[in-house]
Amino acid sequence: MSVEYERWLIPKGSTFCPSAAAIAKLVARLRKEKWIADPQSADFAALDFGGDGKSAIAAKTGGYAVKTVGDKHGKTFAEKLAASLAPIPVTLDADWLEAPEREELRLVWPMKPRGAVSLEYPMSRRPDGDVAWSLEVHRAPDYVYPIAETIDALDTECACGEDLAFEWDDAMIPAFGAATGIYTECEECSRTFDPSKRTATIANPFDRSEREIAGGAAYRFALKIDCGKCFVADPKLALAPELVALVEDEFGRAFIEIAATH
Repeated sequence: MSVEYERWLIPKGSTFCPSAAAIAKLVARLRKEKWIADPQSADFAALDFGGDGKSAIAAKTGGYAVKTVGDKHGKTFAEKLAASLAPIPVTLDADWLEAPEREELRLVWPMKPRGAVSLEYPMSRRPDGDVAWSLEVHRAPDYVYPIAETIDALDTECACGEDLAFEWDDAMIPAFGAATGIYTECEECSRTFDPSKRTATIANPFDRSEREIAGGAAYRFALKIDCGKCFVADPKLALAPELVALVEDEFGRAFIEIAATH
C-alpha cells in the first residue's frame, strides 16, 4: 500500500483562531508570495486539475472549500458531498468566510505542476521527479484533533468529569476528514477547555522519535500541507522555513509542526 504524508502548522497553545478578515489577509499574502497560484498567472495555467470532482471545482479559481454538512444538505453521500464543496472565491473576503454554514471550513489549493512553475515548494526537501501537493487552511469553532497512529489522544475530561471529546455524526460529512473534535466549552459546567494545559505524545512518522507537546495536535486554526505520495521520507523533513516565517509574521505568534503518514 502506498504511504501518504501530511504536515500541520498549528498555533502554539492551540486556542488561537484568527478572524475571518485575518484569514482572508493570509490567503492574499500566500497568493502574492506564490505559495498558491494566482488564477490570472502563467503558473495557474501550468497546473493539472484533471482527476476527481474536487479538482474540477478547484480548476475554476485555484482552490475548493469544504464545509461540514448533514442531512439537511441531502440524503445520499453523493448529495452531501456535492453540497460540502464549492470553489474558493478568487477574492476571498470576510463576508464569505463568516457565512454561518461555513463555521467549520477547510480551504484547499491542490497543486500538480505539468512543468516548470515559479510557485514555492512548501516542504524543506523536494522529491526527485514530478511533485504534487495541496496547501490547506483550516478553521473551526471547536478544536479539531487529527487521527493518526503517531498522534496520541489528549486527555479531554473537564474538571467536572464530563468528556469534551466528540465525533461528527455518521450522517454528516465533516470538513476535516480523519479527525475527532473537542468542545471549547463544557455544556455541563460552562468551563472553557484549554488543551495546552494537557500534553500528548506525538511521534515522528519516519524514525518514531517522540515529543510531549502541550495541547497535543489540537487546533482551531491550522495550515496543512498534504504531500500525498510525493515526499522525501526523511525524519528531518519539515515545512519550508519561509512558509513558517510568513504565517508566524502574519499572526505575530509562534507555531509548531506535527506530521503523520497514512
